[in-house]
Amino acid sequence: MNSPPLIQCEQIIAERHLGDYTGNALDFSARAGTVVSIIGPGHAGKSDWLQTISGVSQPVSGSLSLLGKNIDSYQQQDWVQARTQLGYVKSDTAILSAANALQNIMLPAIYHELDSPQAIRENALNLLNELDAECDITVLPAYLRKDQRYKIAIARALILKPKALLLDHPFLPLDQITASKFRHFLLNRVKNDNLLLITVTHDSKFAIKHSDQILFIAEDQIYQFDKINDIRNCDVPVVKDYMDSEI
Repeated sequence: MNSPPLIQCEQIIAERHLGDYTGNALDFSARAGTVVSIIGPGHAGKSDWLQTISGVSQPVSGSLSLLGKNIDSYQQQDWVQARTQLGYVKSDTAILSAANALQNIMLPAIYHELDSPQAIRENALNLLNELDAECDITVLPAYLRKDQRYKIAIARALILKPKALLLDHPFLPLDQITASKFRHFLLNRVKNDNLLLITVTHDSKFAIKHSDQILFIAEDQIYQFDKINDIRNCDVPVVKDYMDSEI
């Protein structure tokens, strides 16, 4: 039996398209233990759609359910749960400038009282080790490289033990070798922790090889593919041109 969707979209339109969008609305669902990639040409609004399906931005129209509940009926505690269980991280997500690397990771879990401070600290250190952050945990973010700050942001999301991780251009802050290791880390999380992973990415090879679903965002249309061969063989010009240039 399939698990219920963590994210369910019915005829939603992203906030970006308020008043000027003539394309199709999005019907979409995503379940635990799967990978969803959002790809397409630049400046088509991929990040805006990710923000909308994660609940960071309100859809212009349609129905959005997160964690099995329509957001129209969300109360404050529902949003608290959604923000901890749906980890949304941008490539340039800010971390606390006055807290050191370890504190940045620990503080959300301490605030939500997920465990004892000692257990949270051990979990944070384990996450840094798994992410191969290679950073001095005692220094402030200003003294860390961009890729190290990004890994701290990822660890900060994961320490809350989310059901889903929604990443906007996750490989952008990383060099080629580090990005390869990070892809492996993410896929292991999907497999071992039953994590839902949704990424906006220009890494089309990753999307084609590992995705259970692909959302292709064009400026005036959304195309959905559940089978990888469907996107490989798609004859829609904007999709075909993109795939020919990327793969």
